[in-house]
Amino acid sequence: VHQTLSVDLTEVLNAVIFRNKKPILLLVSIMQFLRAVLQQNFSSSLLVIVGQNTAPSATQPQPSSLQDTALHPLAMQHVFSLVVSLQNLLVHIQLQKDLLLSQAVVACLETLVEYLYVKNQDVALHVASQPWHRFLLFTLLSGGQKSLLQPEVLRLMTLFVRYQSSNIISQKEISQIIQEAAEANIAELPEATSCALHLFLSQV
Repeated sequence: VHQTLSVDLTEVLNAVIFRNKKPILLLVSIMQFLRAVLQQNFSSSLLVIVGQNTAPSATQPQPSSLQDTALHPLAMQHVFSLVVSLQNLLVHIQLQKDLLLSQAVVACLETLVEYLYVKNQDVALHVASQPWHRFLLFTLLSGGQKSLLQPEVLRLMTLFVRYQSSNIISQKEISQIIQEAAEANIAELPEATSCALHLFLSQV
């Protein structure tokens, strides 16, 4: 590739935050792109980030806090809006049972917290321990499939264990997952569940 790509970060974030019944494949593609730029720390030589908070100047407001400066080009407002939107998407997906979208949403949340942890560990731990994550887990487990061995639940649990969010996941729930895994026929588990279970057990 010999051309740079200019991307308005605010527009990308708003595409997820204000999804307005976008097609599932478009949402998945947007989140995969967002993951890619987060993983690259917004520093690819082929990528130029434009938009709010990305190029402070005399006519553009400076980041409003030290946290915003550390997370640049993201701001705390972006982070919390994106986290809430991803949580809402997971709740919505619970009704549709769309594995492709649920995997993309959880992966985006994982990558976002990883990015935050590199930039500012306190912010990452704060985001990972938000009480709404607890409500999200209850919601996901209140559907037709109550098993803890759902891929999106396992990956969320792995995320909370990794960042020591003890207010979200307890030792009792970790034991319940291990017990369910011990009683399950591993060979018959879907591939997505098997991979998520492997990551969870490795993290534990």
